[in-house]
Amino acid sequence: MEKVDSAEVVICGAGIAGAAAAYFLATVHGIRGVLLVDERPPLSLTSDKSTEGYRNWWPGPDDAMIRLMNRSIDLLEQVARESGNRIQMNRRGYAYISGEAQRIPEIAALAEATSAMGAGSLRVHERASTTAYHPPALEGYQDQPSGADLLLEPRLIRQHFPYLSPDTKAVLLARRCGWFSGQQLGMYLLESAREYGARLVQGRVEGVVVNGGQVTGVEIGRDGIHQPVRCNAFVNAAGPYLRQVGRLMELDLPVFCELHLKVFFPDSRGV
Repeated sequence: MEKVDSAEVVICGAGIAGAAAAYFLATVHGIRGVLLVDERPPLSLTSDKSTEGYRNWWPGPDDAMIRLMNRSIDLLEQVARESGNRIQMNRRGYAYISGEAQRIPEIAALAEATSAMGAGSLRVHERASTTAYHPPALEGYQDQPSGADLLLEPRLIRQHFPYLSPDTKAVLLARRCGWFSGQQLGMYLLESAREYGARLVQGRVEGVVVNGGQVTGVEIGRDGIHQPVRCNAFVNAAGPYLRQVGRLMELDLPVFCELHLKVFFPDSRGV
């Protein structure tokens, strides 16, 4: 294990949260003594298993999630610009689909409320002849509309969504939504942080030293070797082990893990 005696900030976990913390501390706030600690390779526990989708379309109960996601997407787009879109960010949108005509007023009302909370303008398309609807680009994120498009005319739906059931009555396409490569994002953040002096050590945070409510050090273990490291701050970015790491500081964090499943398949026919 690399010999490290001290650091300004120790970050437990080199997943996407830890890499992002290191990036902002090192490159934005100018902290040179950032130390990332993880017993696994970076981005290999849960960060490489996410859906990697993003959206700003959250229908309440208030605007908190919309404001959070708008700011988050601003930051993602900043990284995309800085890196020449190394993260492969696109804005293909999220489609919400209904085959029940009686639900259209409910869908429209909810969409209007979401729009009013800051998700962007709502455009309703009730005629196939309308020219206001612009389908999303397959690649890239720039020069794309925000808000959402509500398609209600059957021919318009068939034209732009030919793979949906003919029984589809409404398609709500939220526009400031899409996909990016989480692995590329994480590696870009990590590499940028290391260019500004951040270090990565393979090991396990086995103890946190707290004196008078202030973190003053951590203990890192690997292969039976225990190494104390002095520090002024500690970041718990342990992902699914967040609660266990919190207990090292005698904190019981009210978090739990939730299982999500991801299915993917090759589109060999180019559908």
